Order: sequence, then C-alpha cells, then structure tokens
Amino acid sequence: MVQPIDAHNGKYITLEEIQKYAVLEDNVHYCPTAVISLENTLNGIVMPLEEVRRISKWARQNGIIVHMDGARLWNAVAAGAGTLKEYCAEVDSASLCFSKGLGAPIGSIVIGNKKFIKRARWIRKSIGGGLRQAGVVAAPARIAVEETFLGGKLTQSHENAKKIEKIWKDLGGKVENSVDTNMVWLDIAAHGVSMQELINLGEAHGLKLMGGRLVVHYQIGEMAIERLTQMFKEILKGEVGSLKGKSTVDANLEQVVEE
Repeated sequence: MVQPIDAHNGKYITLEEIQKYAVLEDNVHYCPTAVISLENTLNGIVMPLEEVRRISKWARQNGIIVHMDGARLWNAVAAGAGTLKEYCAEVDSASLCFSKGLGAPIGSIVIGNKKFIKRARWIRKSIGGGLRQAGVVAAPARIAVEETFLGGKLTQSHENAKKIEKIWKDLGGKVENSVDTNMVWLDIAAHGVSMQELINLGEAHGLKLMGGRLVVHYQIGEMAIERLTQMFKEILKGEVGSLKGKSTVDANLEQVVEE
C-alpha cells in the first residue's frame, strides 16, 4: 500500500508530514510503514539536504528504509544544494537518470549496498530487464555525466531557465512554482490561454511545447529564448484571443500582411 503526501509548503515534504502519516504500530488493521520514498528534484524544486538528513535520521531510528527517486538529483547538485555523495549517504537506495537533463539517449542507474544490488540484479533479470552488450548504453551515459554534469552544461541550463522566468515575469506573467533548477512552470490558465493555444503558438514560432511546463536542457540556446520571448509578448499582450477559430500560423501571417 502507498500513502501519498502533499507537501504543505508546496515544494517538498518534511519530516513532520511523514511522522503524521507514518504507521509505526503493529496493529493488524493498518499497514506498517516500511519504506519512505523521496523525490529530488520534484517539479524542478530542490529538497534541501538538511531536510533529507532529518528524515533519514528519524527513519533509521525506526527501522524504516529510505529510497530516493533521484532521476533529477543531478540538478539539485548543480544548483549547489549538496553533493551526490552527501545526498546518497542519507538513503538506503537511490535511482538516477542519465537522460533527463544530461542528454544520454537512454539509461538509469540504481545504487545501494552490495546486498541490495545483488537482489536488484535478480529482480531485474526476473522481469526481463537484463541487457547484453550494455556498453552502447554505458558509453553515452558516461559522456553525459562527464560533459553535461561535471562539465557545467547542466548549470547553464539552470541559468537559462531563470532567464526565461524573469522574461515572463517582467512582462507580467505568473508562474506556478519558483525556478530552482531547469524547470519553468508558466501559469497559462491565469492569462486565459489553453494548453492547445500555447502549443499552436509555439509551433508558429518554431518551438515545440507540450504545455506550461518548460524543461530547459543544455541544447536550448539564445535563438530559442528569443523566439520564446516573442511568444510571451503575444500571450501577455492579449493577442492570443484573436487567434481563436483559425490556425495560429495563418493568423500570424494575417498580422504580418496587415502591418
């Protein structure tokens, strides 16, 4: 059984929230808490190292395993929240993704002690997850870590995300979450824009969007940000409403002709 927790602060769960929902008694009517699973980053927001340490200390005192979904933990580290070693020292197991933000085409890694890894290999094999000739996956993963993470490209994506957030907010735009790392959450509903309108408008500007969540990776450069800025101006000037009922591309062409 899984007990989800919504963070009261809107960013990350705290020890107090875990204590509120954790089941430590052996009452047969309840499911005792055996594992605490944390995610860092979540929605691009960093879970502070100190909070992870508080949770880890309490969990160990109560014999509870702590796992970290660290698919984007690289971003928390690149943001200066702590080192990989510091974060991983506080959990019993963790998973990290080589593709999200790092640029590898495929691949994740799970870490833990020798006993845990041995069991993980058995489970992976039992569900068909074994892979021969894994070097073709490991090679780009290594490049992703060495060049994107250690080489500073990930940090650059954070700077671009903060730049995009500033442009949007300076034009009067609202955001759903603050930018800690490489994600920008545009509150498009607050400006009367639907997801499909945003996607259409993005296409007209040569941008591929999937909604108000903008995930900035290291290959996004100045040209993309310039196009995004022009799109922001159209949205926040109230011009999107005039595009309803016709394709955004045709409407933009009409505007050019009129000018």
